[in-house]
Amino acid sequence: MSERIWIDKYIRPLVKADGAQDLRDDVASLSIGGVQVVTMDTLVEGVHFLSSDPLDTVGQKLIRVNVSDIYSKGAVPVEALLSVAWPKGVPEADFANLMSGIARDLAAFDFDLIGGDFVSTDGPLVLSLTLTGRCLSEAPVRRAGQINAGDTVWVSGKIGFGVLGLEAAMAGTDPELVQLYRVPELVPRSIARIVSEMSSASMDVSDGLLQDVQTLTKTNGFGIELALDDVPLAMQAYEIGHILKQVTGGDDYQIVMIAKSGVVVPIDHFTRIGRVVAAPGLGLTYKGERVNLPETLGFEH
Repeated sequence: MSERIWIDKYIRPLVKADGAQDLRDDVASLSIGGVQVVTMDTLVEGVHFLSSDPLDTVGQKLIRVNVSDIYSKGAVPVEALLSVAWPKGVPEADFANLMSGIARDLAAFDFDLIGGDFVSTDGPLVLSLTLTGRCLSEAPVRRAGQINAGDTVWVSGKIGFGVLGLEAAMAGTDPELVQLYRVPELVPRSIARIVSEMSSASMDVSDGLLQDVQTLTKTNGFGIELALDDVPLAMQAYEIGHILKQVTGGDDYQIVMIAKSGVVVPIDHFTRIGRVVAAPGLGLTYKGERVNLPETLGFEH
């Protein structure tokens, strides 16, 4: 395998930003102005995706797990650095497939690739993306914010497609559900503006809704009471075990945010699922009755 040939053939054509200098230098100049944020996520074969997943969908997932972080800060993506540790002996056609998925989502989410790194490895496929973003207000929306009892908790989209799709992929059933696990369906770009203007604390839902909401409580030192019957689920469920599976499964890449009491959040993109309370920690209810926290709240790294 000639790494330089593969870079020239598959990666260089995607690098269009002026600051990248057509990959002729070891560094790139960032083009964004205003308040900036940056994030990085890594996908490891056998941990974050299945070896049987088509590589174009793996490329798309790599893009989307980073974009969701940027949106959740009230920002929009601008430029990215890509790192690939490619298993020795895996054919060029597979690499071409991976890059086709990345190219598809670079266009879909409207940002540029400005460089990165490519190495061969005796281990599994490992992909990393570092993504910059431009904030839509004077500062990013952090996990920690100015929170008060009575504030409201909201989540975008639906929760549970990640875990249900993974089960379907492993069982070889329901191709539509499998596709939603492989290529998470993100909120529209306009959500970043809503987060920027209406939320006081926010994060993406990647490790499971309950675990990520608990992260918000620990970061801020307040409590959240979550109504499980208000959570928009991927698959409607009435038995508490089925509900808990979806809210702890992870891989959803939606946005959970806290809005000040009285703020009118657009319900075509967000669903109210809880409220901030004075007592610290996470509490659950279902149809008005208390529910014990499950032993596992989400994916543990």
